[in-house]
Amino acid sequence: MMFRRERRGVPELNMTSTADISFMLLIFFLVTTSMDVDKGLSRQLPPVNQTETQQPAHIREGLMLRLHISSNNSLSCDDQPINLRTLKNRVKTHVKLKGAEHIIQLEADRQSSYETYFKVQNAIVAAYQELRDERAKIKYGHAYSLCSDDEQAHLREEIPQRISEVYLAQEKGGQP
Repeated sequence: MMFRRERRGVPELNMTSTADISFMLLIFFLVTTSMDVDKGLSRQLPPVNQTETQQPAHIREGLMLRLHISSNNSLSCDDQPINLRTLKNRVKTHVKLKGAEHIIQLEADRQSSYETYFKVQNAIVAAYQELRDERAKIKYGHAYSLCSDDEQAHLREEIPQRISEVYLAQEKGGQP
């Protein structure tokens, strides 16, 4: 008599809860992961008033600091070449000398890079922040970031951000 061997099957895994576990892990990672927030420039645009037409303002030439970013990403200040490292100090000096009536005019060539444009914008904003910080320490005895809302509003009136951006039409066709 021969012994007959029983064939055993491969045991199966219970996969019932696998979908539930993977769904729970997906929710966990979605909830705990931080999403990148887009960064940009904080600018307050003038309100749109449909009934009123705005005439271009005539500004005395001495109150304006002209910045130009060329197509090869070189920066000039009042038609003189300048580098980004010295731009912040140049802006601070201009704002200090001209007071609240100053204007910073920024013109960027369409072929210039966004990176250069944002670096210039960051240097301008950093100059304003340093000026407001210095003024807050003199006037209130502490940094601008520690000032109350009223104190910050007063400092913004005293040292306003007056940045004008120039958009030129293209030479071919005249469309922006």
